[in-house]
Amino acid sequence: MKPFSILLIRVLGLYLFLKTLFSVLPALIGPMGSEFWSAAMLPMLIATVAVPMVGGVLLWCFAGRLAGRLHGDGEVRVKDDDLVRAGTFLIGVYLVVRHVGVLVGVYSTSGAVAYDALVVVVAGLGMMLGGGERPGGGKAPSVAMAHSLIASDA
Repeated sequence: MKPFSILLIRVLGLYLFLKTLFSVLPALIGPMGSEFWSAAMLPMLIATVAVPMVGGVLLWCFAGRLAGRLHGDGEVRVKDDDLVRAGTFLIGVYLVVRHVGVLVGVYSTSGAVAYDALVVVVAGLGMMLGGGERPGGGKAPSVAMAHSLIASDA
């Protein structure tokens, strides 16, 4: 399971980096590309482009450590709960990395809080941190619900 998680984390990092690069590259090299380098647009450009790209590079570089923290070292067989936990964690990472840039960009340019991005960041953090076992032995709601859905399909 750990090598599969490393692969998925690296694919997510590559996706974040390339999607951000390819979405902003046509605007930067176009005829009006010099407007993006103005003092007014630079904070927004850094927040919406640099944060996801740096997040993608960090995911690529630290995929092994993230997978080790996600699964531990002793487990060999793959369970349904592990797949759900890995998927939920990766979706949470994607949401946080994509929307932190929007949150910081809007706040740095206008001083307002983008509440839609804030809700998505909080939800992403919940997905990243809430997918494991609880201290009392019970499962987190997302894992328990997904496990019951998988069991009902079988």
